This record gives sequence, C-alpha cells and structure tokens, in this order.
Amino acid sequence: MKYVLLVLCISLLSACAGDHRSRDDRPNVRIGYLPITHAMALFVANDMLCDDAPYGMVLERFSSWPDLMDALNGGHIDGASVLIQLAMASHYAGVDLRAVALGHRDGNIVAVANYIETVQDLRGRIVAIPSPMSTHSFLLKMLLWENGMTDDDVTIIQLPPAEMVPALASGSISGYVVAEPFGARAVTLGVGRKLAESGEIWENSICCALVFSSDFIKNNAEAADFILQKYHEAADFLQQNLHPMSDNIQEIAMRHLLIDEETLMYSIEWISFDSLFIDEEEYAELYRLTMELGLLSSPPPFDDFINSVIERRP
Repeated sequence: MKYVLLVLCISLLSACAGDHRSRDDRPNVRIGYLPITHAMALFVANDMLCDDAPYGMVLERFSSWPDLMDALNGGHIDGASVLIQLAMASHYAGVDLRAVALGHRDGNIVAVANYIETVQDLRGRIVAIPSPMSTHSFLLKMLLWENGMTDDDVTIIQLPPAEMVPALASGSISGYVVAEPFGARAVTLGVGRKLAESGEIWENSICCALVFSSDFIKNNAEAADFILQKYHEAADFLQQNLHPMSDNIQEIAMRHLLIDEETLMYSIEWISFDSLFIDEEEYAELYRLTMELGLLSSPPPFDDFINSVIERRP
C-alpha cells in the first residue's frame, strides 16, 4: 500500500510541479504559514494539487506568529500551519479552532553562541523563544530543569524567528529555541552551534499543527476532507523522500523557504514527517505540560480541539 501511495505521489508531483494557478471556477482554501521547515508538508501538498483538482489552496505567507493568528482568529484565512499552543490559547479564548494534523515531529534545536559549551553556561544569559505559548518555550524550560536550573537562571525574551540569527550574531542574545531553518542557519553561518536537539529533551515532541476554523470544517466539509487527504499524502511522500532529499522536495522547499541548500539539508537532519495524525496519548502529554507550566488554566480537551479525521466533525 505504501509503495502504491508513493508511486501515486511521485506521479502527481511530476504532473503538477510548477502549476500553481488558482482557478476562478473552483473553491480555494486559504491557509497561512510562516516560511519554516516545519511547514514543508503543506508546501508539498500544495504542489500535489493539479489545475483540475476540485479544490485549490492559496498559501499566504506571514512574517510573525501574531500576524498569522490575527488573520486566523479574524476569519481572514480558513486555516494555518501554526504553533499548536497558540491555537490552544485561541480556543481557550473562545475562537473555535480545530487541529486536524501535526506539522511534523521533533525538528527543533537549542542554538547557542559558540562560547556556550554547556547548559550551565547559559546561567545569567539571555535566551530567545518565538512565543511563551510554544513547544520551544517548553523545550527550554525542560532543558533547564534537567540540568538543575530554572527560568530564574536565564532571561527569556520573545523574538520573531527571523530576528534570532542576527541577534545571536550581534551578541545581544546567547541562545534561542525556534522553528527551523533558523537554528540550522546559525550553524551554517558560523555564528552559533547546536547545544541540544528536541528529541533528546522531549522525544516525538508536538510543535506545529495544521489548524482549520470549525466554521470552515462545518460549511466546507468536502473541501476540508480533500485538503487533509492531500496533506497526509504529502507528509508520507515527504518522509519517504527526505533522507536523502529528492530533487522535487528540495525544489519545493527552497522555493518557499528562500534559504541556501546547506542550511536546508542541515535543518532536516532532526525532523520527521512520519504519521502526522494527532494521537490522544500524545495530546495528553502536551495538555499536561501546558497545565504544569501554568500557561493555560484549562487547555482544550482532546475531543473539543482535535479533529484528526475530518469525518468526525461535530
């Protein structure tokens, strides 16, 4: 079955590569994203859509998570590839969002200045994260705890992902945890090094998710089903062709990420796109950490927030 799916995906990519026209006579699903390696399944899914597909995708690039969430929460886009904790926070605040698939598994590093050799060397230093509501925040706190430190031992600041590499290079911060390819970029530029991988801190960690508004799912059930199916096909193809990376995947990634080949290849070393369905046990761990870290007093329960199989829609 996997072989048949792989052949199908290859043929679809070959037939549709480079054909990204948005037809006026078919519905298009508007999905927001940041240009990060973690959204590669979305990029590949978009390339799988031929011009004669019943539904299209319009991918809208954002430069920051707050801008993306404003568009999603305001109904200006139908869905997004986003930090799952931000979607949880919006749901908690009354915005009815549903996470329908993971964006990836693992795929983060703790990047530090070259003079930082151990976790203890971060004591008294400034470390950046993209948002308190993120797995990157979780990973930093967990790494500190595992090494006998707490939040009070470092100064944690919030920066947009694109600003982290320049901040590290200038010496204004000593480290950061953020989505790829920004960790890899510090290494390939020579301004930083990898201190730890996410899989070493929290194995199979959940970070980003594909999220739709509940209104979109209810009012556009067939479109939601179709896009989610293509997304999972894309993730399976991506996982099968990631190591080594196929020419098709590399072209798609570099077109959306606008990075050099060396950074791209380094950034995929610790990421997986295997089985992006959201498991109830995995979500329970995310739920527990969200509570334990005091980020949300009442995170959304699995059945209220997760809709990994659209046919289960309420």
